[in-house]
Amino acid sequence: MKKLLTIALLVFSLSALAQEKIPVTESDYSNNSVEMADLMRADGKIYVLVGIIVIIFAGITVYVINTDRKITKLEKNLPS
Repeated sequence: MKKLLTIALLVFSLSALAQEKIPVTESDYSNNSVEMADLMRADGKIYVLVGIIVIIFAGITVYVINTDRKITKLEKNLPS
């Protein structure tokens, strides 16, 4: 029963992963622009996005450094 259930789930999972085949055309290879990025760059919003990403990355970096310092301090105070 367990083997039958496993085989049935495998068959159903394989059919769930099937994707519709979309033909690739020559225009797909010559597409050098991303419309969303061009629109955001034209509106000046891309710089806001980059700024937010930098702030988040800086915050994570500061958090990791502070946590490392606290752990190092605790390790020094720990009796050996």
